[in-house]
Amino acid sequence: MNEELRKVTESIDDDSIDNKYLLFCLGDELYGTPLLGVREVVEPQSPKPIPNTAKHFSGVINIRGEIVGVIDLRARFNHKLDGGQYQALMVFSTDGGPMAGLVDRVESVISLEEKEIEHNPNVGVDVQKEALIGIGKHNKRLITLIDLHSVLSAHSLENQKLTA
Repeated sequence: MNEELRKVTESIDDDSIDNKYLLFCLGDELYGTPLLGVREVVEPQSPKPIPNTAKHFSGVINIRGEIVGVIDLRARFNHKLDGGQYQALMVFSTDGGPMAGLVDRVESVISLEEKEIEHNPNVGVDVQKEALIGIGKHNKRLITLIDLHSVLSAHSLENQKLTA
């Protein structure tokens, strides 16, 4: 595991996770998701494709004997599909089983107070409204805060299937 992923994984194991967000990048855009929902961060594997699934569903992988679905978050959020050496998989437990989100890189874990989050930004997004937490402000940077647990849920995938 590369050094960057190791540091972030150690942060996930921290007991005090209230108001903490895992920051990740898709292209040049910075996103955050609540740390509480992240099970682990792992290096990417080549997924086995599954026919007749959503365009952003890359397939399934095996993580320590467990089958995990993989969503390419670059494709899901309409970013340029451009592979890079810093890619990572963020694994979540969902009602439909474990799912992983493929990102360009994980950056860090930060704490955000409520006053640092604009919960009702005037923006149009291509995710369920309930999945957008808001826009975070941290060290003069704006962070799109998304509940990836909701985005990666089985219900979300059911609504995104391609028609045959």
